[in-house]
Amino acid sequence: MKNDILDDFSPLSNSAKQHLKKHVNKGERIIWANRPKQGIIFRASDGCLIPFSLAWGGFAIFWESMVIIMDAPIFMALFGIPFVLIGLYLIIGRFFHDMYIRKKIIYGLTEKRIVIKRGDNLRFVDLSALTDIQVLEKKDGSGSILFNSKFDQKSNRNSSSNLNFAPLSMGLGFDAIPNVKYVYHQIEELRNL
Repeated sequence: MKNDILDDFSPLSNSAKQHLKKHVNKGERIIWANRPKQGIIFRASDGCLIPFSLAWGGFAIFWESMVIIMDAPIFMALFGIPFVLIGLYLIIGRFFHDMYIRKKIIYGLTEKRIVIKRGDNLRFVDLSALTDIQVLEKKDGSGSILFNSKFDQKSNRNSSSNLNFAPLSMGLGFDAIPNVKYVYHQIEELRNL
């Protein structure tokens, strides 16, 4: 298996721990830290989004090219530009946007809390506040862990947080991490202490 337990001792993981060290309380130990998988990721939702984006973008580009070829009024050409831009974003831009977002994220786990750092924003969730955990694992051992906490059920925010994630169906989570089962078992062990 490509992603084995040794990935947690890789330079990337150690770098992630160093970034989070200054944000945790004194005496709080970082058990695990890592960044989400980098590069372009295809998700299950792409099975629907790719055909839709190709249809949208294809029609918008066809419309715009026909308007230009037929020398239609400028209003018609201007009208089509936003649709072409939306189509291009749906076809390819969203993959690069997702890559850019994941590049700024670091996930961490301490004895008491989950830490999510996105750029300069931080989110902490106490392990005791977790009410439900869902693990989504891929064949290569990577995957996502979705959390639902008492705080998220009330306001989609943890009181010690200044990071607003668009709520997932289950709340916040660790997206596209290596060794997802290992991290899940670490969380469960810490919750049961």
